[in-house]
Amino acid sequence: MNPGDTLAGRGRLLQQGRLLAEVDYHLTIPRQIYFIIVPSGGLSDDYGAYLGGFILLTPADAVKIALAEYTLELADKTKKLIRVERRYKEISHRGEKQVSFWVKVI
Repeated sequence: MNPGDTLAGRGRLLQQGRLLAEVDYHLTIPRQIYFIIVPSGGLSDDYGAYLGGFILLTPADAVKIALAEYTLELADKTKKLIRVERRYKEISHRGEKQVSFWVKVI
């Protein structure tokens, strides 16, 4: 993956292999300018280490989510280990109420 790349779609949130919720996800790597403005000290070509973004869940599913590690199954069935860092806000997405969470791929 390269700076500015985005993964977006509909996937599944799993905990220990069990389905917790269907989610919409939007994950991205910051653009190249980020690495100039905020030098990380040990920048390598592994930009995937900077992959993060948000997931959207229904309010009913959101109550089951803690600030912990989960597996996110992407639309193409690949799996990424993520850490939910914080609950963000409730929004309307495609005409439905959703709750967004900030996540980081680990």
